Amino acid sequence: MTTPGPRMIPAALPAEIRADPKRSAEVQVYDCLCGDPVLAGFTVFYSCEWIGEHDGLLKDGEADFVLVHPAIGYLVIEVKGGRVSRRIADGKWMTIDRDDEPHPISNPVAQAKKSKKVILNALREKWPGRAPFLWARHGVVFPHSYRPRNAAAFGAAMPQELVACKEEMPKLGAYLFQMLAWAQEGTGEQPGGLGAAGVSLLEDFYGRDLDFSPRLSTVIEESEAELLKLTETQTRYLDFLAAAPIALIEGGAGTGKTTLAVERARRAAAIGRSAVLICFNHPLAVHLSSELSGTTASVTTFHGFCGRMCSVVGMDVVSVRAACDERTFWAERLPSLLADIGLDDPPETYDDLIIDEGQDFRGEWVDVLRLFLKPEGSMFVFRDDFQNLYGGAELSRVLGVPPMPLCENVRNTAKIFKIGNRFREGPPQRCLGPAGEDVRWVIASPERLGRTVERELNRLIDTEGIAPEGIAVLTGCAVEASPFSTAAIGRHACTTADEPIVNHVVVDSVMRFKGLDRPVVILCAIGNAGDELAYVGLTRARSLLVVVDDEKTLARLGRLEA
Repeated sequence: MTTPGPRMIPAALPAEIRADPKRSAEVQVYDCLCGDPVLAGFTVFYSCEWIGEHDGLLKDGEADFVLVHPAIGYLVIEVKGGRVSRRIADGKWMTIDRDDEPHPISNPVAQAKKSKKVILNALREKWPGRAPFLWARHGVVFPHSYRPRNAAAFGAAMPQELVACKEEMPKLGAYLFQMLAWAQEGTGEQPGGLGAAGVSLLEDFYGRDLDFSPRLSTVIEESEAELLKLTETQTRYLDFLAAAPIALIEGGAGTGKTTLAVERARRAAAIGRSAVLICFNHPLAVHLSSELSGTTASVTTFHGFCGRMCSVVGMDVVSVRAACDERTFWAERLPSLLADIGLDDPPETYDDLIIDEGQDFRGEWVDVLRLFLKPEGSMFVFRDDFQNLYGGAELSRVLGVPPMPLCENVRNTAKIFKIGNRFREGPPQRCLGPAGEDVRWVIASPERLGRTVERELNRLIDTEGIAPEGIAVLTGCAVEASPFSTAAIGRHACTTADEPIVNHVVVDSVMRFKGLDRPVVILCAIGNAGDELAYVGLTRARSLLVVVDDEKTLARLGRLEA
């Protein structure tokens, strides 16, 4: 078994340093120290640059090597290659290179001593509490120079015990160990040792790995701001259609349909017109109500509108519901009751009737709603035919107008758009959003699905700083049939899409989340979902999409092409 050498920082020298002839002496010293068993327990820092106060001035410098032992102290080494010489007459230092060319150099002893003091001051300043007496030494290594025969030539300012020459190179580690431990200083104080705290402070002094890339939360904030600007530009379509009594506007996920529906209702309310915005999904209705709070515009689901009108005129809805199955009641009987009310004497009529999620509305439903429109009123319908999860009818024929297409995706980043668009059929779209983060594909077996999603939430919230309310966990099945609870996932509080709460993660099904979005979506349990459901699920994330499922499902959804 090989005895370990010192911990080298850096662990290996970059190729460009090894190729630099000006650093050949330093490389030689590095290689001598690396793996030397005598230095086991040491940490060796190479090229320790600093900017600090010295002799009352702010100066910069570099220690070629700093050898650190937690139980002893540290040794600062300055390395000078070539044949080194010093002239006492003027104090000048020179080195002669391999081509016999002389070069002036700085006093290596003074350089090492200066670095030692700067490091010592930095340790004392940063030490937690009162710093102990710290053992610090400095020395020089001349790997290409032979030791002078006259020991007296070194002088009192440069004891020969603090100089290593070519003769010491074969056992340089042992010599430097002796250099560090050489001669007790005359203070009478005993060194307390650096310990782990001191070594850590020296690592801080040297510097650690730096990553100047922003946190994911910052990246998403920037992406969201850019997407918001793009979405706001879509309102220009309403200017084009301001005088149109009927309009059918269609586009894929992320083209701004819901934004336009809200803006249409807001503009109508602002000039005193009565407006109602009707959608299919209850969670979307909750969101739209929040968007239009403070205006006179009302928001409801289609079936909610039916129920309210029946209640206003005193119809017995309960007995009607009891007389038929649930599907028939919601799809046929309740809408027929609304038709009866509209044909007779509607209790409410509107200047502007706006329908979002039009692909989920049957043609006869839209006809019935027109009965509640004033003679000079307008009807705007927004739809995505490829989100037709509930079997809605072709509305162009019913409304009698051609559709106006929206072809620009302004909600998703380009990378999310690319994945979702694989499943879309229809007119081509282009994405105007930023490139965004890569889609994250996380493999998890059905048994590990819940724990894996919990781990991803931990990473997003705790490590990457994403606000819980900015995240939705969406399942391809009903939440009740999934491993998740709408109360909590691990230690993260959760809620459903129709009851959004600050600091709560939304957990819901893709079906119920249709029409909604979040900055971050974790999509899971998609399994054998059809293309339409996959398309809806993949496009709910605006800035970051995380897909957690088995390997086969991930491959189908696009992992192999990402």
